[in-house]
Amino acid sequence: MNPMPKSAELDQAANDSRDNEAAQQSAAAASAGAESSAKNPAERSDKPLKALDFDVPERVGKYVLGDKLGSGTCGVVYKARDEVLNRIVAIKLSPIGKPDVSTGQVPGAQRAFMTEISAAGRLKHPNVVTVYDAGQQDDLNFLVMEYVAGHSLKAVGKGQKLLPPHRAIEVIMECCKALDYAHSRGIIHRDIKPANIMMGRDGTVKLLDFGIAVKTTGDDATAVGPTLGTPNYMSPEQIRGKNLGPASDLYSLATVLFELLTGKQLFKAKKVKELFRIVVGEIAPKLNDIRPDLPIELSEIIARALNKMPDQRYQSGEAFAEALRPLAEQLRIMAHRSEHQRSFIQRLRRLSFFQEFNDGEVAVFLNHAEQRDFYDGDLLIGEGVKTREFSVITRGVVLVRRNGVLQRVLGEGDTFGEFGFIHDEPSPVQVSALRGVSVLTVSPAFLGELSPKTHLHYYKRISESLVHKMAVGDVLTPDLLLEDA
Repeated sequence: MNPMPKSAELDQAANDSRDNEAAQQSAAAASAGAESSAKNPAERSDKPLKALDFDVPERVGKYVLGDKLGSGTCGVVYKARDEVLNRIVAIKLSPIGKPDVSTGQVPGAQRAFMTEISAAGRLKHPNVVTVYDAGQQDDLNFLVMEYVAGHSLKAVGKGQKLLPPHRAIEVIMECCKALDYAHSRGIIHRDIKPANIMMGRDGTVKLLDFGIAVKTTGDDATAVGPTLGTPNYMSPEQIRGKNLGPASDLYSLATVLFELLTGKQLFKAKKVKELFRIVVGEIAPKLNDIRPDLPIELSEIIARALNKMPDQRYQSGEAFAEALRPLAEQLRIMAHRSEHQRSFIQRLRRLSFFQEFNDGEVAVFLNHAEQRDFYDGDLLIGEGVKTREFSVITRGVVLVRRNGVLQRVLGEGDTFGEFGFIHDEPSPVQVSALRGVSVLTVSPAFLGELSPKTHLHYYKRISESLVHKMAVGDVLTPDLLLEDA
């Protein structure tokens, strides 16, 4: 655990955060595509926007303004139509900030607006909202972006109807791609939260609002600076005003995933300063304590991403996504299984071969396996016959012979075919059914369709089974055989 920062540090951090929240003006509604029932420009009677209070024109250049979509870090977003290209866009408006007479500093909202133009304008990625145009008209800055028909994750996070777990993970994996891209260009977002992640109706995921982003490379690098962001989603090092790297954004993304899966914010407190103390000094709650129905591996992944020490977290979006990928695959398959199939998976997990696997991993196996039934005396594998198929016995009894001599009796949960599956050589034994037998059979191609982690788990388990049989050799304990002879 990190040592607690000095009280002065937390006080300053809390003040910086409150200043940023004031500039955001309801940042929870921010999105270039979040739909609302706002009035048309001619009928608008919006509540005062404090620092962002201004008269909204009916058009800006070639853009005719429509409904208000929301308020962001540095402006108010409207739906608009590009009259020249005849397309719908989102346009963010903000008053042009006048420099302070004594200090020469421009207001925070103006700085944030220019930061967003600089950062987002450099990013061209399928998971980042595209910037089309920017400029000034009269007393307003404007930033024109693609319009995303859909809603932000705020609509499915805290206190809302939750996404299916596999979908929540898939959304976060898309965000990982966007962050990796931004980080590769030296940009740290600093304000990852549900309101800044859009879900399109077509399933697309878009990251937006780079208003408080910082640069980590170049002559104007600003990775160290004031503590800005949204308190509930800030990393410990961001709260303390320390140097920020990709791990900070990934921490924030992990808090979003926790919220999507539980419907609860990771940490809560009545005051910002107290919230900061908790984030910096207390270990995050475990996902598994709140959602014991989800795989323990998912809880472990999120715990690593929320480590207080940046160097102990995932260091790239790719690494975070790679850890999540097998869980998304497994949970997606489980989501489409019937109650009967789920019961069958539970039964399989009691068999010796599957005892080390979770429900999702067994479901993945079933998704690729073929069930086969055999009757007394049927030949399953011929001695000297080349086959790449590996099978798990789910019912009945199987006899294994070599040169006509009985070598082994196999039952439920036992396996056969490992040698050919791994080595692609003729089987050294004959396998036949003693009683009515059911097996689940896969070929090596199934491994190639798995995520790397799940692939390794199954290959390791099949290899262990082969090694065990080779170690045992030709020893036979035929208690079962005596009953069936």
